Amino acid sequence: MMKKLSKVVLAFLMLGFVSINGLSAQDLTDEDFKDYAIILLAQKSITDKISPYVNELIEKQDGIDGNRYAELDAAAGGDVAKLPADATDFEKQFYGIVQKQVNKKKKAAQTVVSQLATHGIGAKKYNAVKKAYAGGGDAKAKVDGYLAELSAE
Repeated sequence: MMKKLSKVVLAFLMLGFVSINGLSAQDLTDEDFKDYAIILLAQKSITDKISPYVNELIEKQDGIDGNRYAELDAAAGGDVAKLPADATDFEKQFYGIVQKQVNKKKKAAQTVVSQLATHGIGAKKYNAVKKAYAGGGDAKAKVDGYLAELSAE
């Protein structure tokens, strides 16, 4: 009897901790949504520069043009090992160099998001806002509104 009672008490305690630690959309403030929008803008600031950077590298390189690079990228999806058999050694080498730079920029964007989420808004709130945003509705409208407002500044 005592063992069953202990398990019941333990279960209620665990449930209590889960409900205390879980954040819902109602627990989030406008400032949380604005902070999330700032994080998205920081990420976008980095990722939006990837395509122009790749185009610049292609323009500077003799022996490859944008169309051929696009063909290679469509086939490989960022993985040099998946380049088509008709890719020349030069194309493989160039594609590998470009992908290395692209991956550095993507990783930098992820690092920025991670650092801002952890040290700015907090990981729990970040995840709660992200989930609410993905769910659409008021949360998405609020974040999108802040994105528009902040982008206009």
